Amino acid sequence: MFKLTILKQSLLAGIIFFILGFLTLPDYGVNWDTINHLTRGQAYLNYFLTGNKDYSNLSSFKPYWQKTDTVLLSSDQPKDKIVRRSMYQIDSYDYQYFVINDGYGHPPLSDVLSSIPNYVFFQKLGILNDIDSYHVYGIFLAACLVSLVYFWFAKYIGIIAGLVSALSLSLYPLFWSESHFNTEKDIPQTVYSTFFLFCVWNGVRKRSPLWVLASGIFFGLGLGTKLNIVFVGLIAFVWVLLFWSIKAIRQRKYFQKVLTPDFLMSLIIAPTLGLFIVYLSWPYLWADPIGGLTGVINYYHGIGTAASSEWSWYAASWIVYTTPIIILLFSFIGLLISWKKDFNKELLGVLAAIWFLVPIIRVTLPGSNIYGGVRQIMEYVPAMALLSGMGAQWFYNKLSKRFSSFSLKIFFVFVFVPLTINLVVIHPNENAYFNLLIGGLSGAKEKDIAYWGNTFGAAYRPAVGWINQNAENGAEVVMAYELMGNIPSIWLRPDLEFSNLYRSGYLQNGEYAVTLTFDNTKERSYYDMYLEDMLEPIFQSGLNNVSVVKVWKNSPEYLKFDYEEVLLESSILRKTEYGLLFDLKDENKLSRLEVEYYQSDCLPLDLGFVEYSKDGSVWQRIPGALPVDWRIAVLREQPKDGYFIEPFIAQSARYIKLILSPTDTCLSNVKNYKIYVFE
Repeated sequence: MFKLTILKQSLLAGIIFFILGFLTLPDYGVNWDTINHLTRGQAYLNYFLTGNKDYSNLSSFKPYWQKTDTVLLSSDQPKDKIVRRSMYQIDSYDYQYFVINDGYGHPPLSDVLSSIPNYVFFQKLGILNDIDSYHVYGIFLAACLVSLVYFWFAKYIGIIAGLVSALSLSLYPLFWSESHFNTEKDIPQTVYSTFFLFCVWNGVRKRSPLWVLASGIFFGLGLGTKLNIVFVGLIAFVWVLLFWSIKAIRQRKYFQKVLTPDFLMSLIIAPTLGLFIVYLSWPYLWADPIGGLTGVINYYHGIGTAASSEWSWYAASWIVYTTPIIILLFSFIGLLISWKKDFNKELLGVLAAIWFLVPIIRVTLPGSNIYGGVRQIMEYVPAMALLSGMGAQWFYNKLSKRFSSFSLKIFFVFVFVPLTINLVVIHPNENAYFNLLIGGLSGAKEKDIAYWGNTFGAAYRPAVGWINQNAENGAEVVMAYELMGNIPSIWLRPDLEFSNLYRSGYLQNGEYAVTLTFDNTKERSYYDMYLEDMLEPIFQSGLNNVSVVKVWKNSPEYLKFDYEEVLLESSILRKTEYGLLFDLKDENKLSRLEVEYYQSDCLPLDLGFVEYSKDGSVWQRIPGALPVDWRIAVLREQPKDGYFIEPFIAQSARYIKLILSPTDTCLSNVKNYKIYVFE
């Protein structure tokens, strides 16, 4: 391998990553936001390619069953019978819809670009399936990034730096996993940010207008994907000032040599070129560019800021706990020696250090906000990989006086073998990885680290595959809480009835329920609590003995315990200033409250909550609000038509409180009620 030129080595590293990433695509689901992004990407792409503002140029979509165990187009129907129209080309969400309603959210450029391989490999060639063809975009970009980091540091720092940087990036659990399905936001933004900084670094040190203009292109691609690249622009600005300041101190009349008319012009054109790319790729902006951008800025301000005046160490702690130990060690050393001459050619080490620190500091400052782990600032990952390569190169330089070059190269590959084996073991749940410093995912769960176990949609696919293989003909399938769009409907057998309206709770109608299980999901709703506390799962997948996805069958044979439901013989009902209070006289395990009420001359319920207590002083609230949250979907809205049912899951309580608004709502006019408890 090392007889190849550095360029060829870097290309080989990228090719290997792409092949492995492509072959493992069938192991991952789709991102939660996919239904929002790909519908928009297809609508705009169809307009760019054909000029059509709707999908009248396409045949109507016909449902079919796409097998989930392959990236190829493999269906229950012959290929020539499949209408090769993407399930995300939805008539009601066409160009005409988005050009009016697209002003709140991320820019759409990567939505459009990820739709191109779908258009080529699924719609036109019929080689790849509808879903995985979109993800080719993310895998391709990630592979390009692996090639770049290898080339960049192998050429300017050393072969070991390039090799370990590429390994650290490729084997970084978050990056590897998200590159398979997070193809509309964070992965493209991370790749374009890195190429942007590479071009800036080359453009400034070589005084090359072409490199500067290239940086403008990547700035536009990044800005058209996500606004994070604005902060990467800050990284570039700080580094350029440092670079120029040092050069100006060392060389007389440095700026007269650098700031030539061509170079100055490129500095002006580059950001303009980036903004032009964003404008061209987003038809929503065409009518009102200023107003459209203002809406986007307000969106980012809303999700990226908080009222807190405290420093937040959430992101920093997540990085410490979710970075593999070997990468953490090498990158820490790399950060410490980044200023040293051998690792700081043309301020490359300083650039890597600033690049790593700025995204973390940005979300640590008072008033900032971040959620869902650190995928929102994933631009730190390539910087950390580069620092890891520098740390490894430092080790190599120290050891090279005692050991042969070949043996050391083998050693630095070998130290990543345990990490590789671990990723194979936890596959495909790598983005739920926590390291040994916190005791793995089980330790993160025990210490209640926010968002532990959240795979953001990746883990659905093996669960769906299990349902397809094991569910009886005509079975009902529901999501425990999430939206149905999180699972592509074409992944489910055509005989299966897929609808969240089949959630039956204590009625035990036998539906299959699937959900991602992570931080506090049990407390989201009655149905979540019912599944977790009352039923044994029939399928689960996870790591470190912690499940990140589960499937239940809601039928009596899977109950965790035998119970008998009985009608409570005696209780007391009181009207209060907040609604209704039921006193069971003694502590019981609650099963169900049924209320029959008068409906004449009273107001409908606007808002209601249910609480329970053992002593009447400490209360716990049932998740969800009435009447909008349906406890039992098959029963629809509650209360309704003079009747109300509130189910429980064997909570121990003496008191039940109904907090009602308005307090004189019809539900407060109780005609009769029954309380069932478990013996």
